[in-house]
Amino acid sequence: MYNESLLKYSTVRKALLYESKGDGIVQCNLCERRCNIPPGGCGFCRTRVNINGELYTLVYGDLNAIESRPIEIKPFFHFWPGSTALTFSTWSCNFNCPWCQNWHLSKQSPEPRTSLYIPPEKVVKKALLNRDEGLCVSFTEPTLLFEFSIDAFKIASKFSLYNTYVSNGYMTLEALRILRDSGLNGLKIDIKGDEDVYRRYCGGLNVDFVWRNAREAKRMGIHVELVNLIITGVNDDEECIRWVIERHLKEVGPDTPVHFTRYYPAYRFYNPPTKIEKL
Repeated sequence: MYNESLLKYSTVRKALLYESKGDGIVQCNLCERRCNIPPGGCGFCRTRVNINGELYTLVYGDLNAIESRPIEIKPFFHFWPGSTALTFSTWSCNFNCPWCQNWHLSKQSPEPRTSLYIPPEKVVKKALLNRDEGLCVSFTEPTLLFEFSIDAFKIASKFSLYNTYVSNGYMTLEALRILRDSGLNGLKIDIKGDEDVYRRYCGGLNVDFVWRNAREAKRMGIHVELVNLIITGVNDDEECIRWVIERHLKEVGPDTPVHFTRYYPAYRFYNPPTKIEKL
């Protein structure tokens, strides 16, 4: 049970985007899971908790990785080429992919009692000292760092740094609009496959929300690129790949980059690596 004893920790902050549903229950409106969270409980992602009928994030400034990385690694191949972005992340995820490449970060729950708080000002200062051209929230789902991202992006924009997300694309439109207004310049979305892949492997999710966000982000003026990790025995058949390409053309058009990348066994998924011939 989560309670008010957590409020003394720097990484625990009042969350944005939630509403009361009565009887102390709150609905989180950060991602399209829209979890209904009872008092003392947490959402699917384990980073947002209900304390006395109010929603709090446990991961404000709780960063488990921070380093300068080439923008192409994201991959953003058509956005600030040759630049580096100070890249950082937090714990957990709102998806449940069994092949997660960063499972040592995404499968860990946050622990405010032992977290090391890093303020957004310090992140931007580090980027400037490193001579990075921008910020990137990556490694795990960046939407979970929503409130921290907003503050960091606003500060970074004042220094003419770009701001990017490497995301599964499952945020709500409310969240996407706030990110845009806070300075989000680039969004890379991982496409897991077709409808069946999202239902069977990602926790019963609706892929339509992902494509909607890709389309709407483009309309908002955000630079969008998509990546499809080709996973042996999951989404590597021609029918699934064609479905992704056709949906891509319909939703975001041929001028939006799409990348196909190679899978390696990780976490709880041990199918062989993607064949080079398949790519």
